[in-house]
Amino acid sequence: MEATLKESPGRGRPAKEESTKLTRSINLKLTDADFDTITEKATSIGMKPTQYARQMTLNGRIKSRYTKEELDLRRKIAGMANNLNQLTRRANRDGFQEAGLDVYDVLIQLKTLLDDR
Repeated sequence: MEATLKESPGRGRPAKEESTKLTRSINLKLTDADFDTITEKATSIGMKPTQYARQMTLNGRIKSRYTKEELDLRRKIAGMANNLNQLTRRANRDGFQEAGLDVYDVLIQLKTLLDDR
């Protein structure tokens, strides 16, 4: 028995539902300044200008993604959390007196990072 492509799971990207396909367009004329503004706003939140314009038209607002600064902060905090986990293991293994100063240093770095915002 031969399986058709529609019947065999896991082959390629699933087909979009008809209701989610973008099949219609609206032409929008903008001044250079307006276009630059939209492009700048879209880029700052990691979107394409077309996506930004669509969301603003349909919703009147944008659910923004994380900015580059927020992503950098999250990365730094995740690194510090990793350091704290390692220090916790060390404290449990070697004793809390040995790891105490290192924990204090990480906490000072975390406080500095969060106060810089």
